[in-house]
Amino acid sequence: MINILSSRTIYEKDHVYEKLNKYITKDKKVCVIAFSFFENNFSQATYLKDYEAPLGKWYLHIVEPFRRYGLDESNFEFILYGKDTKEEAKEKVLSSDIIFLPGGAPDLFYERLESYDLVKVLAGLDNKIVMGPSAGTMVQFNWFHISKDRDYKRFILSDGLGFIEDFGVEVHYRRRKQQKKGIRRVSHFNPRPVYVIDDEGFMILENKEIIYSYHVKKYYQDGKKIR
Repeated sequence: MINILSSRTIYEKDHVYEKLNKYITKDKKVCVIAFSFFENNFSQATYLKDYEAPLGKWYLHIVEPFRRYGLDESNFEFILYGKDTKEEAKEKVLSSDIIFLPGGAPDLFYERLESYDLVKVLAGLDNKIVMGPSAGTMVQFNWFHISKDRDYKRFILSDGLGFIEDFGVEVHYRRRKQQKKGIRRVSHFNPRPVYVIDDEGFMILENKEIIYSYHVKKYYQDGKKIR
């Protein structure tokens, strides 16, 4: 399995493209699991419109960066919460080459994946590329932390998909006080390393081994900040 971790949807940028174009080719089929929305002011009609081709806000946000790799609308299938059935969702996952996990609310993302029985399906994959920014990165881990911010009023630990176990991450790292506090707290809870990924950063893992990182730093390990 290939895991691509990032804070933002930056795949069209030069420094990312030059590393990912060996994995993302124009023949690849992409399955977008659009389950990461926040519940505040959620509207099913707006949600469906935002992911609708060809001009939906989130549709364009996801599809446009991949045009640089030669992909177009025909390469993409979307799994939409409340619209696709569990069986349709499973079929779309299994028939794809790339699983794309959008940003948003990572804890709610995982809960919705469970409600669609997709956690078990995804756990059985070993020959896919799994990628996505922010929440789409966090949910790839066996468990993850969420530092307090404007969307989350308290520190949270959540289960994840289990693709990665040996370390954790803090996405959108901007040296904020609450981020440092969250990293310190999770590192005291578990000694595994915590890497910070800034908004231009990304990581590539092959078979759970980190083979490349950019604007990523190992920040905490064994309950101690790394100097």
